[in-house]
Amino acid sequence: MIMGQLKSTLSNGFSSLNKILSELPDHRKRRDYSTTELFMGGISMFLFREGSRNAFNNDRVEANFASNYEKVFKLRLPHMDTVEDFFRKLPVESVEKLKATLFSDLVQKKVFSSYRLLGKYYLVAIDGTRLFSYRENNAEGTRPFTESKYGKITYYDYVLDAKMVTPTGLVISIASEWVSNEGKSAFEKQDCEQKAFVRLAKKIKSQFPQLPICISADGLYPNETFMNTCKGHGWEYLVVLKDGQLKTLHEDITDIEDRLKETEDVDWVEDKGRTHITQQFQRIHEDAKLEYHGHKIHYLRCKEKVTKYDKAVNIVSKNKAKEKGNDTQDKPVKRSEETTNYVWICSIPITNKNKCELAEAGRNRWKIENEGFNTQKNLGYSLEHKFARVSKESMMNFYECLQIAHFISQLVEHSTTITKELCSNTKQTIIHFWKQAKSWLTQKENIDSLNLIEQQKQLRLR
Repeated sequence: MIMGQLKSTLSNGFSSLNKILSELPDHRKRRDYSTTELFMGGISMFLFREGSRNAFNNDRVEANFASNYEKVFKLRLPHMDTVEDFFRKLPVESVEKLKATLFSDLVQKKVFSSYRLLGKYYLVAIDGTRLFSYRENNAEGTRPFTESKYGKITYYDYVLDAKMVTPTGLVISIASEWVSNEGKSAFEKQDCEQKAFVRLAKKIKSQFPQLPICISADGLYPNETFMNTCKGHGWEYLVVLKDGQLKTLHEDITDIEDRLKETEDVDWVEDKGRTHITQQFQRIHEDAKLEYHGHKIHYLRCKEKVTKYDKAVNIVSKNKAKEKGNDTQDKPVKRSEETTNYVWICSIPITNKNKCELAEAGRNRWKIENEGFNTQKNLGYSLEHKFARVSKESMMNFYECLQIAHFISQLVEHSTTITKELCSNTKQTIIHFWKQAKSWLTQKENIDSLNLIEQQKQLRLR
């Protein structure tokens, strides 16, 4: 089933992929494989969760694997060392344009329209992650480094990524920027995530000039540079505000504390009635002037209380018991109660109608860490594995291959076909589906059954 849906996704959602791959620059003298075959080989290594080039090479020599791979993808499967050699001279900028084009095609097809914030903005989360550590700097001397209190220097590769996030868990990379000391002397300050954001924002604007974007970021970003960058590109933003940040803004908020508007509580239950969640929102009135360096700021606070009971409790019955003062013997017992405060500043005016959606969008920023980097590190993609140890260009190209493979995998996993199967069999897992796909490639059966799903003309997500 997963192989059929993968083939359907590639043919319907990424119909232009092979054409774009064939147009990649090629600096090789001997061309035994096409650029499409080489790049798809790199993507497939991550699609099938191999974890290393050597592991995929071992699959390649398995009986029937290479021939079945050719039947599915209509491409030959190259050796991963050949792919790595090709990546050494492939400009990473061309691969980034490829990734942006794939995303733009699906935006034009309105695949993600239902996930837009307030029916208008694509929510793009910004976050960075450290990938690899080294004892020595690379030949170009571009790696950033840290120095311990004992004088030990550790070099590392660090990437800042922009990913579109949705409430359903889709986390799709649309642009990346590497933190690099390239062009800096030993006496200059190192590059950092905030400096990389300015370059990343310029890249996103050039690739998606008309895309309505709301940037979601963590507590590292609420500063004048971030706000100026978003405003300069015509974007909205929704950013976490931590205690102690932007002291002048906090002072202004304290001065107008009496204008904080208390709204009604929002209640719901989870875990078959045993977990009750109450959210209480506070926002500043629209007529209150809250500014920071010329930027009009809107303030939203969400106080969330999570109460867990030893047995199922209905909200209505619980409220009635409070009103009547009922204290019967079968009253449920609280197992735990936890209260958390979330605070955001936003460029979008906050109203009673959109406060819940904005708060959910602020919480969804966390998906770039969990469904994004954590999935890529710990659920088969092996983000922290060094797929190229010598060439920095090759390393960055493998990273982009991983992001494109994760992009394709998510569309497969969120398709209506796969989600229906997961709902009907609660013990089935996505990881098992992909194990089946890799196992299928070693079998002798033909691929006639794949045509059933390929007949779909549209890419449908849950």
